Amino acid sequence: MLYSSSMNTQLQNKLKFILPFLLSMTPHLLDASPQEEIVIAIIDTGADTSHPFIKDHLWSAPKNKIFGKGSAHDIHGWNFSSDSEDISDEHGHGTHIAGIILQNAGSAKIKLMVLKYYDPSQSGEKNLLNTVKAIQYATKMKADIINYSGGGDSRSYLEEAAIQEAERQGIIFIAAAGNEGRNNDEFGYYPAGYKLSNIISVAAMDENENLLDVSNYGKSSVDIVAPGKQIFSSLPQKKFGYMTGTSQATAWVTGLVAQIMYSEGKKVAPPEVKKQLMALAIKDRQLMTKIKSESKITSLPKDFSWFNYQANLSSMVTN
Repeated sequence: MLYSSSMNTQLQNKLKFILPFLLSMTPHLLDASPQEEIVIAIIDTGADTSHPFIKDHLWSAPKNKIFGKGSAHDIHGWNFSSDSEDISDEHGHGTHIAGIILQNAGSAKIKLMVLKYYDPSQSGEKNLLNTVKAIQYATKMKADIINYSGGGDSRSYLEEAAIQEAERQGIIFIAAAGNEGRNNDEFGYYPAGYKLSNIISVAAMDENENLLDVSNYGKSSVDIVAPGKQIFSSLPQKKFGYMTGTSQATAWVTGLVAQIMYSEGKKVAPPEVKKQLMALAIKDRQLMTKIKSESKITSLPKDFSWFNYQANLSSMVTN
């Protein structure tokens, strides 16, 4: 990897990600591939499973492994906050994350396991227990990647043990560094800060490829930086819109990791996936004291709305 020093280098890097984005919008072009599906568990606020951008990318639980009492129809995940199969997204965050992942994965063979853990009416301790259950579920169901945008200041033995079991199963865990604008080396932020080989901790940058003011960082605790400001993606009720934060950057990296696993095969170990991810990144001297790899994933065009994914897309955009 070289430090970015020329417009040509930046342009070439951006072009690497435009093609996969376009292909992700036309999955029929990729369906002929014999490669296995990549299953991504999204532990978040749920997802709009009827969204036109998401509905064809849903994982379905094996009929003999339905969580709880079972169901006559396909189950695409689980709601741990209500212990039910209702994975609808009233918040919008999970749907937005799902869309970013699909934009960057660039394959019809990506399947999303929707695991709803968050309920604003429940305590932080309860939501943490829901997170642990979701990680255990994703591991049991043999997800390839876990995307998790939440976190907090305190370590949890149960949470760390669940991710450690995922590590033993070769599952990659991609976690947000947090949005407090502070140094995680000093204050800690978990689960991104657990010292496990399968965790990729992600900070966020703006449209000028500078670290976001709100993004946490850490020379020994945060792995990489990705786009996280005003990212365009799917929203509930078949809409689209923008969100900002390390959650969006984390989803960006998850999509790229899925792309790596799809091209290299599912058996590639997490450390090797990390190595290949860093090979896609660009070194930046401004990150030398902030990020472990000193590297960033450069961004696609700042506004995806030009693509006109569906007719009358502009009427569905929410700012």
